[in-house]
Amino acid sequence: MLLELEIKNFALIDHLHIRFDEGLNILTGETGVGKSIIINGIKLTLGERADKDHIRSKGEKTYLQSVFLKNPWVEDLLTSLGLNTDEEIVVLSRELLKSGRSVSRINGSIVTNATVKTVADSLIDIHGQHHHQSLLNKQNHIDILDDYAGKDVQKLRREFEMHYEQFQKLQQERKNLSLDDRDRERQIDLLQFHLEEIERSELKEDEEENLMKEYNILANSEKIYEIMGKGYEKLYNLRDSDSAMDLISDTLENFHAVDKFDPHIKNFSDQLEEVQFQLEDVSREIRQYFETIVFHPEDLDRLNQRIAHINDMKRKYGPSIKDVLKYYKDSKEELDNLINSKERILEISNTLEQKAERLNELASTLHKKRVETAKVLEKNVSTTLQELNIPHGSFKVSISSKDGQDLDYGQKYHRKGFDSVEFLIKTNPGEIPKSLGKIASGGEISRVMLALKSLLADIDKISCMIFDEIDTGISGETANLVGNKLEGISTNRQVICITHLPQIAARGKLHYKIYKKTDKDHSVTYLKELDESSRIKEIGRLLGGTSTAITLKHAEELLRSSS
Repeated sequence: MLLELEIKNFALIDHLHIRFDEGLNILTGETGVGKSIIINGIKLTLGERADKDHIRSKGEKTYLQSVFLKNPWVEDLLTSLGLNTDEEIVVLSRELLKSGRSVSRINGSIVTNATVKTVADSLIDIHGQHHHQSLLNKQNHIDILDDYAGKDVQKLRREFEMHYEQFQKLQQERKNLSLDDRDRERQIDLLQFHLEEIERSELKEDEEENLMKEYNILANSEKIYEIMGKGYEKLYNLRDSDSAMDLISDTLENFHAVDKFDPHIKNFSDQLEEVQFQLEDVSREIRQYFETIVFHPEDLDRLNQRIAHINDMKRKYGPSIKDVLKYYKDSKEELDNLINSKERILEISNTLEQKAERLNELASTLHKKRVETAKVLEKNVSTTLQELNIPHGSFKVSISSKDGQDLDYGQKYHRKGFDSVEFLIKTNPGEIPKSLGKIASGGEISRVMLALKSLLADIDKISCMIFDEIDTGISGETANLVGNKLEGISTNRQVICITHLPQIAARGKLHYKIYKKTDKDHSVTYLKELDESSRIKEIGRLLGGTSTAITLKHAEELLRSSS
């Protein structure tokens, strides 16, 4: 469950700290005050895409933090990810910087957004108005059905996808090998030419770096020769004046004449002797290096030609020597397969036949599980719709299968099996079930989604659900029934609901009002926890737009009847 939310310097919010409770938590406020900002703040801590425009103009960064009570499922997940699990809470935080960068943390450890999303899936489920559109897209229906079916079906799905991907790769390989003789010979000749050219080059991964070091020395050898020679003469072998070595020797001779009188001078003498020894060593090494310097223009030409050849090979076969060598390895395998293509095609065909049998087994099992699950889902959603004031509501799951049809495997299967799933609904007696998009109004879609979410929550064991304006398109008695349903869901999990309906707001265990203050050109969103008196006023506003004696009395009665 979501315990706390902290938001700093985000959109219209300077600083908010919100405490949530068990059961049904209500957020209300007039249009445009920033209710969606709070939900977006939660979403950002859950790993959703960030935008630097969210940062208030006067701030350097945005800070968002959600604190959740840990559940057993997320604890196992955190352990598998190597994250701290000592506390009884899970802290998801996010910093958005003006540069556009963002930093996400879980329990203080920096993590990727993908990791945050994985963890968040075990903590919270958010339903907003855009989910209505996802429900109308029948491509999503098979996923909803499989989610409701539970872990066994999801495990089957993953196994099927693995075999399906392998099947596709093998099919593509067989297609590549199944060339006519002329095309095959042409491809073999081309690969052999490439391999021979790379072999003649005798490339090594670290060669380019070593060549550039050698090139830099050769290209500057005349300058190096001159400087090393002059350096040696100045240190040790200067003819016209004293060298550094002579100067140190003379100084040391003078120090020795007096160092017996003063220990400080003796210390200087010892240090100068050490310098003298070191200077002799380095001078000898400079002389030895100087004597090895030989400039041959032909060596530089050789290096230039080799570097140019390497660049040519990289241009043809890869951006780096490593890529060229990888291309060589891959091409050698491809050449071997082409030369032995008939044997390889036969081997692939046998493997594909085995894979096809396994795909069919898995897809058939998935189909059977989906048919069984569909019956349960139809019954439960239909019952819930009737509870939500669609008295003749009937929910159907249409499953069509390509099993048994005379199709090749590419036409028969997709990544989720050989089934197509579509949700159908009828809302009036005498009708035949039709697709959701053709028959359902906005209010009916809201209720279908609420029914599905409440049923899926029981499967997922999600401890916190957020409904962002689930009341779209409903009013009156229907609103009362939706309120009952939300209150029922909140008996065994936390529900946070943004609503415009007094019938829903009156059922909240905790009620926050969101409001906005504007001072000249500066607008700020605030949030206030309502006591009983304030709740009466807010629900009165929801009832009539303005608080009057009648709306306040009605609000008081509504609160009393909902408690």
